[in-house]
Amino acid sequence: MTSDNNDLEQNNKNIKKKIKWVFLAIVALLLSPIILFVVIFSYSMYFKEVTLVESHSPNDVHTIKVVQKGSAFYFGPSTVRIKYSWWRHLDKSISNDGKTLDSSNVSVRWKGDYEATITLYGEEQQPEVVEIKM
Repeated sequence: MTSDNNDLEQNNKNIKKKIKWVFLAIVALLLSPIILFVVIFSYSMYFKEVTLVESHSPNDVHTIKVVQKGSAFYFGPSTVRIKYSWWRHLDKSISNDGKTLDSSNVSVRWKGDYEATITLYGEEQQPEVVEIKM
């Protein structure tokens, strides 16, 4: 009789353990699409870089790359990153009525191999001039 009771108790413990794991698996399956959506949305909003302009100095000594970092959120400004060295960059924002930026929003004019003028254009702002000296 005690053997039967022990078997029943062991069986109950096994069933409870299995139910716990099934419940955890169901929760993980239900939460994984939400987590995946949040990760993809966050990446595209804050970290994804889209190249707008890449410009080389007259003698190909230096390169300036202007990228859109993330995307505009509800008609807010877009962040652009001006990369002018492999370790140096400058972050600016362009107010473009929430529209996606393209190469027409940026112009790069070189003054020799070590100096450049970058102009940022947006629909809701005056052109912003940035001077870069290498």
